[in-house]
Amino acid sequence: MAKVNFAFSNFTAGELSPRLGGRTDLSKYYNGCNQLENFLVHPHGGASRRPGSRFIAETKSSAAQSRLVPFQFNVLQAYILEFFNNGFRIFKDGGSVTSGSPAAAVEVTTTYTTAQLDALKFAQSADVMYVVHPDHPVRKISRTSHTAWTITDVDLARGPLLDANTTTTTMTASARTGSSITITASAVTGVNGGDGFTAGVDIGRIIKLHHGYAKITAVNSTTEVVSTALENDRFVAEIEPSYTASTIAFVEGDPSSTGLEHNDRITDTAKNFIDEGFENGMTITVSGASTGGNNTDYLLVQVTADTLLIAPSDDVANESASASITIVGKLEADDEWRLGAFYIANYPSSVAFYEQRLVFASTANQPQTLFFSVGGDYENFTPGVLADSALTYTIGSNQVNVIRYLSSSRSLLVGTSGGEFAVRASSADEPLSPTNAQIKQQSAYGSADVQPVQVGNAVLFLHRAARKVRELTYNYDSDSYIAPDLTILSEHVTENGLTQLAYQQEPDSIVWGVRSDGVLVGMTYRRDEQVIAWHQHKLGGISGTATVTVTDFANVSVGSKITLTKSNGTQVVFTSEAAGASDPADTSLGWRPNTSNDVTADNIYTRINAHADFTVANPAANVVTIYETTRAGVGFLTVETTDAIRLTPTSQSHALVESIATIPGTQEDHLYLIVNRTINGATKRYIEYIKSWDFGTDIEAAFFTDSGLSYDGAAATSLSGLTHLEGELVHVIGNGATHNSKTVSSGAISLDRSVTKAVVGLPYTSSLQTMRLEAGATDGTAQGKIKRIDEVTVRLFRTVNALVGASAADTDRISFRSGAEAMDVAIPLFTGDKSIEMSTGYDQDGFVMVQQDLALPMTIISIIARAQTFD
Repeated sequence: MAKVNFAFSNFTAGELSPRLGGRTDLSKYYNGCNQLENFLVHPHGGASRRPGSRFIAETKSSAAQSRLVPFQFNVLQAYILEFFNNGFRIFKDGGSVTSGSPAAAVEVTTTYTTAQLDALKFAQSADVMYVVHPDHPVRKISRTSHTAWTITDVDLARGPLLDANTTTTTMTASARTGSSITITASAVTGVNGGDGFTAGVDIGRIIKLHHGYAKITAVNSTTEVVSTALENDRFVAEIEPSYTASTIAFVEGDPSSTGLEHNDRITDTAKNFIDEGFENGMTITVSGASTGGNNTDYLLVQVTADTLLIAPSDDVANESASASITIVGKLEADDEWRLGAFYIANYPSSVAFYEQRLVFASTANQPQTLFFSVGGDYENFTPGVLADSALTYTIGSNQVNVIRYLSSSRSLLVGTSGGEFAVRASSADEPLSPTNAQIKQQSAYGSADVQPVQVGNAVLFLHRAARKVRELTYNYDSDSYIAPDLTILSEHVTENGLTQLAYQQEPDSIVWGVRSDGVLVGMTYRRDEQVIAWHQHKLGGISGTATVTVTDFANVSVGSKITLTKSNGTQVVFTSEAAGASDPADTSLGWRPNTSNDVTADNIYTRINAHADFTVANPAANVVTIYETTRAGVGFLTVETTDAIRLTPTSQSHALVESIATIPGTQEDHLYLIVNRTINGATKRYIEYIKSWDFGTDIEAAFFTDSGLSYDGAAATSLSGLTHLEGELVHVIGNGATHNSKTVSSGAISLDRSVTKAVVGLPYTSSLQTMRLEAGATDGTAQGKIKRIDEVTVRLFRTVNALVGASAADTDRISFRSGAEAMDVAIPLFTGDKSIEMSTGYDQDGFVMVQQDLALPMTIISIIARAQTFD
């Protein structure tokens, strides 16, 4: 036997996987926890109780899910947008943005349905946010003032376009300008895969013909559409339509040094204009008399009627500077045409900004293609070979890698279903252009369809199955990106899959995730300090209902039991007796199957509803729905049966987090949430935000209840405005001291003593359990050997109240109030060591559990265990 003092000195490995329960050879083992719930890990090493959440408002409709999206112009002008079915509204500084008199929430109408919200992706530049969804045209949200918001379709100029036509099909336009130009195709070949034009595909689509652009407004047949000319109402207008005498700018003198009196030339801009007109077979018309004029390549020789003669000669005659030259496109059939890449049900599903370009990616028919705008002109997609021209790039691979996200970093990172790619210029010193763009695969893990978060120079993304978070970061040794798994030591935290990610930079750099089962998970992430610590958070309140569904009543056995476990852990058991219509022999806890499933459900209802602890609604057919008459504790009402086939149970669960988003504040970032709870028997979805982590040294400023509200005013014994918690058992902190729990009735509670400051909300428990003790053995490892922890010292920071033991079922409360302190004032915040003798006896584990079950703060710096290990 050896005695030892062992210190769990920090918790920077977070909650470790149960699969690591025996890995005492890992250094992270000693910095990890067996359980870390409703605690936050600091990069310094300690763990603080998660602050509570403050109630803001009910979502637009509790009957359907909403989604939170950040909109950040700068640190002082940051908003949260709540997207709901066919609309969004705006929140800022913990409240709704309102306008008018009486004040009403600012709302904007959209066409995004509830089912489409998860697929929305966003990219923001200043006061404009671009929104993409594969079933909707590209749109942008604009904010012109605090209360003025709009969402509009984006008219993308000159593209993006599909590849040029390579078939013999020609297109003919009926006019050069106007809003009712008919464009006729000679065949359907090459048009929509041979199907020709259809209204369900082509309305609103761009079409390029000759050098002009138009938008299709109607479909007359599979070979004929009606369109509106774009580009200043001129259908053939890839280059400026005309040059007048002033813009032709004949250069007087003798620029070629030939000695000729009238050796005058036009500017290079006008020359290029003329060249392009000739090269594309267009007609050039000139108004005004003009003879002569040249440059080093071409000589303006003679103008006769509508013919402009150009010859390579410096031999000129007189010229007039009054010429006006116009290039007019031809209207005859042309096989040089292209259709727009975006059209109905084929819009991009990803968007980002990169090197002053707006980038779209992944349409249904081009899932591996990226579309880059003109440099510095986000809505212009004019193709070309200039350095700032728009470009289209398709990932080449031996399988279809659907693009899931775009993220700007050192390169433009592209996450696909089959791997991760980087797009950049071939030379690191050059900006991306059509002539130097390259894309290379960096890893082959594959990405989930969830927008990643950028943390410093790293991009954290979800692996294809959404169960792992990977860190895509540049590695100088390999000159490429690598993507290590950040969940390798805590895979159980994310194994149910994540649906959203958000990053809270201040104060402690935490990546948050929404798990598919509604648990909020966090990862304290400080790569420079080697801190990767996962923690789980279950918000206060309940969701769902406790039910028993009766099927095959005739075969329910005598003695079948229905066990109800109340929220405080106590149990009540109801037992079936022999079938029959007579009253059960046990008139308090017995029931009889009889006649049908529905009648049997009625019998169960009658017996449970008669119990003072439970209230049961009249059964809906064969389903019995059960509630606690008064919430007895902070847990859930659970149901178990000995015959889960014929008496199928469901239980209440924790509140469900459905959406998250972060925006910066003046001192720290704020995490907003949508939380689904069952309140007074009904499903409610609330928008809330996590309160400030650092409340300073004032215990009265502490906020450690969920969906809570605060009061600051005259002395009062009744607090109202709690309608959102109707029927719920709430915890109360008044002037920094705990009060008896109360149940909200008619939106109010009555206190046992008056308060001037109070926080009221739903309770939650924070739990930290160490790993198994590995210390004290004189003969090899301490694992598997009998241990006894005699005493535990918990080093605390700004804490009031603590429970310490081996497990949640076996803890003792540490006293924080000394005999010298007045009983009518709050216990002051404590910093230092608190010790307690352990009463857990002997076991092979050696766990230490520390909990906080009151609405008070707690920070654990370290845990020191005085133990004996028996060899």
